[in-house]
Parts: sequence; C-alpha cells; structure tokens
Amino acid sequence: MYCVIQEVELKKSDSHGEYKELEVYKNEWIMAGREVKFYSYRFTGERFERPIKKAYKISIHKSYRENGKVKKKQWSICTMDYYWIAIYGAGIYDCCNIESKAKAIGITEEELCDIIYKKLDLLEYKIKSEYQETEEYKTHKKHEGIINKYNIDKKEFEKKYGKDSYDKCYDVFGKLREPELLDFIKRQYEAHKERERSYYKNFKGNYNNNSNSSYYNNKQSNYNVEDKEKYKKIYKTLAKTYHPDIIKDDGEMMKIVNKLKEEWGI
Repeated sequence: MYCVIQEVELKKSDSHGEYKELEVYKNEWIMAGREVKFYSYRFTGERFERPIKKAYKISIHKSYRENGKVKKKQWSICTMDYYWIAIYGAGIYDCCNIESKAKAIGITEEELCDIIYKKLDLLEYKIKSEYQETEEYKTHKKHEGIINKYNIDKKEFEKKYGKDSYDKCYDVFGKLREPELLDFIKRQYEAHKERERSYYKNFKGNYNNNSNSSYYNNKQSNYNVEDKEKYKKIYKTLAKTYHPDIIKDDGEMMKIVNKLKEEWGI
C-alpha cells in the first residue's frame, strides 16, 4: 500500500493574492455635537497575482494478487491547491474526513497518515520554500510585523491611559497624528493620579489621627474580633462604592463612610 500524489493543472487559481498596500484610515463622526475621530488601518491597492495554477490529487494505491493475477485498488483522499499548501500547510484533516477514509481502506488513521505524509511532507517543504521567496510572502510578513508592533504598542499605551486612547493619537505605523490630544490625555492622567495621591494621603492622615483618640479607643472596646472583621468588610464595600473618583461627587458620601468607620472602631 502506497501514496500517489498527482499534479493537476487548473484553469485558474481559486485563491486571491495578498494586498500590496497597508494604509491608515481615519474614522470621523459627530457625537453630542463634538467631533470624534480615531485612526485604524486597512489593506488596499492591487492584489498580488498568483501565477501557479496547480493542485495535487492524493490517493492511496494497493497492489495484490488474486487467482495468480496482479490487481490494483485505489482510494481517493483529497485534492489540495498549491497556494493552500503554501500558506496553510498540507493538513490532511483540514481537507477530508480522515477517519472515514481510513475505515474504508481498512487501516487505522495513524497508519493512513504515515503512508500519506511520507510523500506529502516533502511536497509541502518544496512548495513553502518556493512561496517564501515571492514578493507576496515578503510583503505579507512586512505588514504582519507592522500590525503586531501596533497591537503591542496599543496594549501598553492603553494599560496606562485607558481604552481606545491609542487610536485617537497614533496610527498603525506608530506615527503621532494628534499631538495636542496626546498632551491633553497625559495631563488628564497626571491630574487624576495627583487627586488619587492627595486623597489617600488625607485619608491616611485622618485614619492615624482618629486611631489615637480616646473616642476611638472607647469604641474599639465595644466589639469583639469577629464583629470587627464583619464591619471591616462592610466598610471596604462602602469605600469602593462611594469613592469620589467613582461617583464623581464632592466627597460627602465618603465622609459619612469614614465616620461610620470611626464609630465602629475598626
């Protein structure tokens, strides 16, 4: 039992070539009377021509003797396009139901794959090596590298400055398009961090002062350890809910929460 791979000519290639260009695309619209814009990307221009119009018909052949005569039997497995192999690889499982093919032949899937790949691996290596020398492949890898770097830069930037902020300032090539907006985003971020530092500094100061008062000590003695743990959980939930940066108020609700904390002596 052996594998036969027959090269067949196609009238035309079924696959489209990669685009030759990657360009910046600016999205703009008006929302609530304010202009909103951000930069994205798209593939454009002509596509590369794919001149090779070949496919490969894979089949299994078996020779045997019956009544002193040599007979042959064959099973069709699948047909693979040249560019499919070049781009996606020669994966048998992607092109046919290998389980049913093996069952029809009367062998296991593993045995069938071993027979096929002894020949198919060599063909795949040859085709991929040829394709990787083409301008289409080199251009595709160049675009892929640009987009991968863009995704990394965007992720790092937005981890610090917030969701959807990168595309408002930079394009896919990493070029700064809106310097004034970038400056505003950075100043806004620093102002937020300063408010955060100031709040926690005051909060810590108030906590330390109150923890030394006779009132605090008197309250502390009214609860056992188990009760205090429960009140601590309640306080943490309230503090997260009514933090001024969350509800955007003047801090009045947080003052009430802190007063409860003092009264509970936790």
